[in-house]
Amino acid sequence: MVASKLTAASVTTLSYKQSPAGWCAYWHPKLKGFGLRITSKGARSYIVKFRLRGSRSTRLRTIGPPTKYTFGEAYEEARKALRDAEVGKDYFEAIKRERAQTVGEIWRYYVSEHLSSPDISDRTRKDNGLLWKNHCQRKFDHCALADVTPEVARDWHREVTKKGSYVANRAAEALQAAWNYGQKFGRVPRELMNPFPSVEWNNEFVRKTILEPHQFPKFAETINAVENPFARAYLWTLFYTGCRRTELLKLKWSDVELLPAWDGEPRTGSILLRKVKGGEPRRVALSAPAVEVIEALPRTDNPHVFAGAPNDTAVAPEDHWQRVREAAGLPDLRMHDLRRSFGSWLGASGVAPKLIGAMLGHKTDITSRVYVQLGEAAGIKRQLAAAHAKLAEEFRRDKPRAEVVDITARAKT
Repeated sequence: MVASKLTAASVTTLSYKQSPAGWCAYWHPKLKGFGLRITSKGARSYIVKFRLRGSRSTRLRTIGPPTKYTFGEAYEEARKALRDAEVGKDYFEAIKRERAQTVGEIWRYYVSEHLSSPDISDRTRKDNGLLWKNHCQRKFDHCALADVTPEVARDWHREVTKKGSYVANRAAEALQAAWNYGQKFGRVPRELMNPFPSVEWNNEFVRKTILEPHQFPKFAETINAVENPFARAYLWTLFYTGCRRTELLKLKWSDVELLPAWDGEPRTGSILLRKVKGGEPRRVALSAPAVEVIEALPRTDNPHVFAGAPNDTAVAPEDHWQRVREAAGLPDLRMHDLRRSFGSWLGASGVAPKLIGAMLGHKTDITSRVYVQLGEAAGIKRQLAAAHAKLAEEFRRDKPRAEVVDITARAKT
């Protein structure tokens, strides 16, 4: 018996029936609207016929040939199209939009709408730009969103890993963020799954370089030899506060508070960092040496504390830092390592990790942040800054240990 309806078994056995249109169709007996079209030349394609809710016209869409879709896959595509039609959506128009939108377009939207925000640091913008240009653009600029499957993302990540495990992870994170941002604001269809979270991240090894106590005397000597007073003060303030380099570089005089000596206690003060990682301004306590460093700076018309040559710009510390670390015999020491050293010195002296995290502006649990904020009246952060400065002074004098204030005990009194 010759088959007259579409089934998995009849896809290859059905034949063309003479028709003025030059093609005929066979329909599935249960999924109304799902069919197989056969042309006069024998070409076969799965099709679906539907009418959108609220519309009087019938639409006929091609799913694809049996060489591309199995019967089950075509059946599922037809089912989706018919389901969407019931709520007034054209499934195929949505696919067309997905294929018209490329990863490059989503990336540029992410750059213009998110990375251009004043809350985003120049360093972050620059790093993301380099990640896209060097590792993502060639592969994804003209790639349709619908074509970026988890498998495609995985294979790309493996290829970039050949250039470096760390940079491959950062590039995948950047694309993941851009995709999520586009989805949040309707540029990426919600039914399109972000493929980048499925990537298996490379193992990363945490950098452990710090300024060791025995290296500090020579290090201090080389910083003091820096001729530019603003660069010299900037490097010392980095050391005494543990701030992130780009956050400190943007410090302005209007956000500096230097307090007078009181009741025989050392000078203290604070600075307010407005453009910080995470977006929320952060106040940083100053120890007596840090106060002295900042107070000794000449005042200019430049609003920046660490002023650069052109007005309204900050000093460029990179060349000065390069000379400092070479003269100190520390060619691998980075400016960010001073931040790590700040925390490590305090940690080795018995200060609780949560307090160190709060001092450095790390995101910690709510309880620990509230604890430190409540302890601000007792000067907990200022005591931490003073403890670090005291350690530095002891190391400068080449003494093996320094007596450190018991911050926890002081906080409980």
